[in-house]
Amino acid sequence: MQLKFRIILNVEEDVLRDIVIDSNITLIEFSKIISSEFGFDSSEISTFHHSNENWEQLDEIKIFKIDELDQIMDNTPISNFFLSKGDKLIYIYDFLNYWTFFIELYELDESVKIDSYKCINSVGEVPKNPPSDIFDINSVKEDSDELDFDDTFID
Repeated sequence: MQLKFRIILNVEEDVLRDIVIDSNITLIEFSKIISSEFGFDSSEISTFHHSNENWEQLDEIKIFKIDELDQIMDNTPISNFFLSKGDKLIYIYDFLNYWTFFIELYELDESVKIDSYKCINSVGEVPKNPPSDIFDINSVKEDSDELDFDDTFID
């Protein structure tokens, strides 16, 4: 079965790829395809998260098992995670730079089988520097100064 995905990099400018793959590839192979199509070398640790319609990170699918209950990417076909149009995953590449991708299945065709993946649409260039607004402790401190905390709360 052929699956078509829109993969959007979470950066300020529009950066996306539309990719067609066969439903039998594994998540680890899909991870390598995504990193390659966005110009990364797939040498960094990555993870997938199930997501809902609001793009919230839900259960994690790890690259390797840490405890017995972990879902891992290795031999699991992508078709186990994408069952119908609109299904979503979040992909995080490189935990130090935290490149985040939003993946949505927008078409599936059970009558077509393809041998390798194909990028059918490419928009934008990946910025040289990763997003910097992941978590900035200084902005939290600045924001907390503006809040009206009740000093009498602590005895």
